[in-house]
Amino acid sequence: MILSLTMAAQIASLTSLFGVPLVLPALRQEYGLSIAQAGTLAGLPSLGLLLTLLGWGVIIDRYGERVTMAASLTLTALFLVLLGVAHTPLAAGTVLVLVGAAGGPVNAAGGRLVLGWFSARERGLAMGIRQTAQPLGMGMAAAAMPLVAQLYGFAAAMLLPAVLSILVLPLILIFAVPPRRADAGAAAPPRETRPFSPYRHATIWRVHGVSMLLGVAQVTVMTYTLVYLVEDHGWSAPGAGVLIALVQVPAALARLGTGVWSDRVGSRMAPVRVIAAGGAVSLLLLAGTSLLLPATAVALLVLSTVLTMSHNGLTFTAVAETAGMAWAGRAMAAQNSLQAVSSALTPILMGAIIGWQGFPAAFAAAALFSIAAIAVVPAAGRAALRTT
Repeated sequence: MILSLTMAAQIASLTSLFGVPLVLPALRQEYGLSIAQAGTLAGLPSLGLLLTLLGWGVIIDRYGERVTMAASLTLTALFLVLLGVAHTPLAAGTVLVLVGAAGGPVNAAGGRLVLGWFSARERGLAMGIRQTAQPLGMGMAAAAMPLVAQLYGFAAAMLLPAVLSILVLPLILIFAVPPRRADAGAAAPPRETRPFSPYRHATIWRVHGVSMLLGVAQVTVMTYTLVYLVEDHGWSAPGAGVLIALVQVPAALARLGTGVWSDRVGSRMAPVRVIAAGGAVSLLLLAGTSLLLPATAVALLVLSTVLTMSHNGLTFTAVAETAGMAWAGRAMAAQNSLQAVSSALTPILMGAIIGWQGFPAAFAAAALFSIAAIAVVPAAGRAALRTT
């Protein structure tokens, strides 16, 4: 039940935060924007995330997951409705920042619930299952949102995650409860015995860094796949959306597989190193074949999508386990905040590169960030499987 609830809430949140790239053609047409300008708008929800997530993390640790998730879903739906009256790019951008500010805590709060309900040796698989919410949610969104945008416009398409948020809200209020613990109700430990901040040590910072670097490749593919297929390969927007939707199935399975892998080897970060290397190679091959072998380029685009979306559950679990339960809400919020830096800046950077040298150059640039991530993975390659 907990996994199902957190997945449903995360799907609602993620499609509101990252659904804009799926309707970029409609957004460009409605406001008369260039690719770089539309990419900037697509990154604005991540700016809202960045501005508010650390504060949300404190709220999660203090008031609990249920209250935080309910507030987030309510505000997300409200702000998405406001897009219907945003008639200028500036107004739309302002609302998208608010959507990001509201939608941030669902991922961290859901991760904290999973951390509490599952033991250390189960968390890789459990978090992998929960993290399939991103590819599955984006798959459903990719199948529906481009078609709705083509028929009714950008704002109408963005109402889909608003409806989903409202549907999930009562379930969260009823069922999203923390596990009972043997020490529940006990007095707070003396100050000298309370857990020290995990941020005194380099390991958690390196995990954050890996996630940020790999996020560049992931966001590049997520943001520009549909536009790339439409503009460089002559696909229709709904047709490209169907392909994106289908790719999410192997991407979800990859997250499950990497979670099991990490449980088996007792390490979250060693598999991440392998995933980063594979993603870098696939992106470089995609950049090299985009102009010469279009059919091969589409296959490599599918492979790159799967690989770049495979690491999230591992890095997210590694952050939570490294921090421990007392710091988990803040640490996972910090993780999402730093990922939001990548998510906000990547569309702007890659949009400029695409306008300057085309899509292959953007794919090659994304590969360089994946290569850098390999070097940042903690030297031991292991995240402690903590139970606290």
